[in-house]
Amino acid sequence: MTPKLRKTAVVGILALASMVLFMVLVFEDVRAFQDADWRQLPLALVARYAVAMGLAGALVGYLLSGMFGRSGLKGWVLAWLGGLLVATIAGIVGSAVGLLPDLIAGGPRTGAIVAILAGALVLPLALIGWPILVLIWILLVSLAHITARAGK
Repeated sequence: MTPKLRKTAVVGILALASMVLFMVLVFEDVRAFQDADWRQLPLALVARYAVAMGLAGALVGYLLSGMFGRSGLKGWVLAWLGGLLVATIAGIVGSAVGLLPDLIAGGPRTGAIVAILAGALVLPLALIGWPILVLIWILLVSLAHITARAGK
C-alpha cells in the first residue's frame, strides 16, 4: 500500500468514525424513531449534519493523520489520543459547517456559537446514550492506526 493510499484510508476511517458518533447521537432512542412519523422528522437537517460531521472528520483526520501508525505502546497511546482529538475537533468543525447555512441566512447568534462549541461533546454524549459505542470507536481508531502502520 502506498503512503498516499494509506493516508487516504486513515482519513476515510476517521471520517466514518465522526459520522458514526453523530448518527448515534441522533438515533440514540431507536424506539422513539420507530414510533415517530417520519414525515415530521427533519431528515434533510440530519443528512446535512451527517455529511458535515463526515467532512469535518476527514479534514481533521487529514491534519492529524501523523498521530497514527507509530510503533510500540507509545504509538497506540498517540493514536487513541489522536482519535479523541479528531472526535472533539471534528465535532466543533462539523457543527460549524452544519450551521453554516443558518449563520449565513441569519447572522451569528449566541445560540449558534453555543451549538458549535457543544460539538466538542459529540463523543462523550454519544457514549452516555450507547456505551457499546466505546468499543466501536476503539475499533475504528485502532483500524486507522493499523492501516497507517501497514507497509511501514
